[in-house]
Amino acid sequence: MKKKMWIESVIPDEILLRQGKYIQTCAHLEKVLWQILFDAEGYDVRNDEDVHAALSQRKVTQELTKGLRLAIAVGKVKFPEQVTAILDEIDQDIDNRHMAVHGAWFMRPEGTLTCEYFKNFGTKKKPDWKVYSNPISLEQIDHALLAADRLLGEAIKTWAAIREQRDNARSTGHDRKPRE
Repeated sequence: MKKKMWIESVIPDEILLRQGKYIQTCAHLEKVLWQILFDAEGYDVRNDEDVHAALSQRKVTQELTKGLRLAIAVGKVKFPEQVTAILDEIDQDIDNRHMAVHGAWFMRPEGTLTCEYFKNFGTKKKPDWKVYSNPISLEQIDHALLAADRLLGEAIKTWAAIREQRDNARSTGHDRKPRE
């Protein structure tokens, strides 16, 4: 017989499953966006400095989105409108991701689901950290999960189009830099 984990005493399995799906969907979304940035920056996996630069941008979601926005601004990212739309939605919903990953979730005795986490209501230079806790409905969880899944699908399609365009350019020789 499987021993029940402590966390199962405060959060129902159905919530834990949804939370796990959401977290993994967000992780895969970030991975695909990182691949788009890696391609846009022309990083070389054989170069330690390139790998370090790329990995440092992947570690924190805000650094990844900032790196992609900078690459878009200088014209390095193909299909910039699609990538920008994905980034805008990620930035808009970043609190959901933070709550899912860093929050302490509870099912109250009356059946209300809450998530407690700390949120900076100030700036990076002048932080104003406060406990942030609100009731959360199953509908809100499902909405966030479906939105993350949709964004992942859009990111995968965009990354596939970028790869296809890159591979076509390579096969026709259009990706070569002119000789000086």
